[in-house]
Amino acid sequence: MSYNSLLVYFHACRVWNVELRHLRYFIAVAECRGFVRASASLHIAQPALSRQVRDLEQELGVTLFERSRRGASLTFPGECFLQDARHMFDYLEQAKSRARRAQGGFAGALSIGMVESFTWHEAITRALRKFRRQCPDIVLNVALMSSPEQLAAIQDGHLSAGFLFHREPEDDTFDGIEVLKTKSMLAVPANSPYATRPPSRLADLRDQDFVFVQRAKNPPYYDRIIHACHSAGLTPKIVQSGTDDSSNLSLVAAGMGLTIAPDAAKSRKPKNVVLVPVGDLHVVSTMELVWRRDNRLPALKNLAQIFRGKGTPKRLR
Repeated sequence: MSYNSLLVYFHACRVWNVELRHLRYFIAVAECRGFVRASASLHIAQPALSRQVRDLEQELGVTLFERSRRGASLTFPGECFLQDARHMFDYLEQAKSRARRAQGGFAGALSIGMVESFTWHEAITRALRKFRRQCPDIVLNVALMSSPEQLAAIQDGHLSAGFLFHREPEDDTFDGIEVLKTKSMLAVPANSPYATRPPSRLADLRDQDFVFVQRAKNPPYYDRIIHACHSAGLTPKIVQSGTDDSSNLSLVAAGMGLTIAPDAAKSRKPKNVVLVPVGDLHVVSTMELVWRRDNRLPALKNLAQIFRGKGTPKRLR
């Protein structure tokens, strides 16, 4: 019996005025091969048991048992009905187990947002591997989004949580856990003089072409980088705009200009791009796992505990 068939069967039971006790009594009589032994095992009077089974037969419109002085034996329709009734109770047990596991955060699904440039980062993948081992029945649906897009999706409920940067700490709509910190570095083509002799000041780059992320894609990040540049005496000459760090690094690899990127990009940048430090470039960004403060999903609680380093509760069966 499939899950959909089970739903149809329950609906039919409601229409027929059949209750689970009718089915339980029927199965007991079938397994005990008689009403007397079944009534003893169920601790109910034999006449009451007989009446319940007759009510079931009347509702179904079939004879389930051949009755005799020696007991009761199943008819062919009764044998068919017994198989389905047993299947239904098996599914009920499975449903009970699923409900208990879901309440403990060990079944269900989570929709998680990630910044494309950091999907591979060990701080994330290591914790997700641990979560997968402890909660193997949780389905993780991952969506690649910028940090502002993630916040909007978490706000409206399209995401359960997200790995993102630049959350306003005073906004009590959200809660979060620090996952990692990343420093900004200058990304240059491998054949650039700066690849072997990094500039000591941002102001030394005033004549260089720059590739920057579009401000509309991530205003807080854009504004922090521009502010750092202006504070150091540099007004970047922006000649190209990418949508994120990955696209910016691709444009640098193509010789379109320089860019400022997180140091974590070292392990997945194009081969002909080099990340170098700049003496007065001091922009540190914090990635958090963020969710709505009023989100009470047990699976999300377990995921958060992994990132807090507290593990998860004992797994339920």
